[in-house]
Amino acid sequence: MHAGQRRQATGVTKTDPITNGGGEERVAGYAQRIAVVVHHEHGAELGLLTPDVPLTLGRDEPSGLRIHDRRLSRVHARLLLSDQRITVEDLDSTNGTWVAGRRIQTASLEVGDEFRLGGLPARIHALGRSGQSLRLEGDALFRQAVDDEAARARQFHRPFALLVVRAARARGQGAPPSIDEHVHRWLEHVHGLLRPVDRMAPYGSDAVQFLLPETGPEDATRLAHAIAALPRDSSPQLVVGVALFPGAAGTVEELIELARAAANRAGPEKPVELTSTAPWFDSGTVAQGDLVAGAAMHGLLETARQVSASRVPVILHGETGTGKEVLARLLHEQGPRRSQRMVRVNCGAIPKELVESTLFGHERGAFTGAGNLKQGVFEEAHGGTVFLDEIGEMPLTAQVALLRVLETGAFSRVGASKELTVDVRVVAATHRDLESMVAAGSFREDLYYRLNAIILAIPPLRERQDEIEPLVHRFLRLANESNGRAVQGFEPATLELLRAYSWPGNVRELKNAIERAVVVARGALLTPSDLPARVQAAGAPRPPAAPPVPGPGQEAPDPARERVRDYEARLVQEALIATGWNRTEAAKRLGIPVRTLSYRMKVLGLKKP
Repeated sequence: MHAGQRRQATGVTKTDPITNGGGEERVAGYAQRIAVVVHHEHGAELGLLTPDVPLTLGRDEPSGLRIHDRRLSRVHARLLLSDQRITVEDLDSTNGTWVAGRRIQTASLEVGDEFRLGGLPARIHALGRSGQSLRLEGDALFRQAVDDEAARARQFHRPFALLVVRAARARGQGAPPSIDEHVHRWLEHVHGLLRPVDRMAPYGSDAVQFLLPETGPEDATRLAHAIAALPRDSSPQLVVGVALFPGAAGTVEELIELARAAANRAGPEKPVELTSTAPWFDSGTVAQGDLVAGAAMHGLLETARQVSASRVPVILHGETGTGKEVLARLLHEQGPRRSQRMVRVNCGAIPKELVESTLFGHERGAFTGAGNLKQGVFEEAHGGTVFLDEIGEMPLTAQVALLRVLETGAFSRVGASKELTVDVRVVAATHRDLESMVAAGSFREDLYYRLNAIILAIPPLRERQDEIEPLVHRFLRLANESNGRAVQGFEPATLELLRAYSWPGNVRELKNAIERAVVVARGALLTPSDLPARVQAAGAPRPPAAPPVPGPGQEAPDPARERVRDYEARLVQEALIATGWNRTEAAKRLGIPVRTLSYRMKVLGLKKP
């Protein structure tokens, strides 16, 4: 099937039912649709989770689900499905139960989550009416898939889309989703419209996120309307939020955030909401909310206020999600240009062929599709500020024209001979090492020195611990407002986990984690089990990994080989952390192909936290 082709709206996905080792389907009824599948060298074993009935897993009796593998203890772990929550508990096993790379005693799981029993991989599945897997993935796997797809899309200049589908809300403010809105009521109907390559993950009990590789705006919009128009029968009305790449955002966290926000705006009257098709060009407010600043930011903010009155260019340098947009807005609003526009340009999201047209505008007929004269970013921002986000992604040809504007204030629209002059202040932002890019020839040296009169380095959130609590309370309020919930606060243990996690995606990842927790929460306070598994795992100490018991036919580990493996794992992990788990950048740092890096990560068991 071609990437752009999709199935018609009838029928369900033809996925083989999950069976036990003997081939017998083990689905007792529509009400029992959650199962655990444990993979071993001879195949896989499936056990159904019956509400409020524990299921023990192990090598021998009295375990309810038995897998004859030496890496498992006789009674290894216990799973419990209760109130639509899944808990795994280790039963003092020899080789441990592992979630998100950490050995745990107890942990909360969701449909699609993976975990390990000793050395055996296991996964929680949701089953359809006829016993087939609904192909739902856990949050961590889905985010990694989106991250990988974004890297591939950037490298090959290809599109993809994110959809968030949910049941239209018929409940009152603050009420949790009803049973009629649950994803099990409608997900099988949506399956009939999907391709095998499409990925999906639950987002709370009434919404699902979809990753659609190789899907442009027209196909994504067509699919969204087909989902919203599905026959209802006993299913609820569905609404869809759509975010597109490239175009909607420059980072994965931002793309996910935009898709969820679009789904929250959708309703029965307008069941499909799209993010802007060209949000790289934004002349509205850049960021929302007052600045939250801890001790690590005080000196930086004082410098920012001092330079806000000048016209000198500024570079904001920091990891993705640290708040560069918020600081750019402060520079604009503290200065004399506050009454004029601040125009944000996401240089990493603009299609390469549209960069110069976006920045400088174009004349009518300048190129195919240029039906009307269009002002560019610099004209729009005359008298104000241009915020060049992700400037490290700007093509060299556009860098030449940008340098001329900075030096002379003059430029020409694409297709015009007449020069225009503007008065703008330029603020640029990047997570890239521009000096290294200059040395490599991918960023112009003269432009770099023209921009770097002042560089403000923003520390990552893990170095701003005192900001976490005020931030999470703000994000809780915003999440309640956007999702129609009334969660009151946090349990103390939840706040401890939020402080313990390293937040590689920084403030934006924190915001998304709180919104997700609000969506899945069942009580008045957010509990540790409401947090993503990667955040829950931050509270578990990471003990030295004991050498696993060799499986049948396996040799005992060689100590020298293990030391080499540990050294390689440390090098790869350090490169990934230094680049924010961007595989393309980490591969460059290590001097290996991306495909090799992905393979070594799989072999070494390295996953993005």
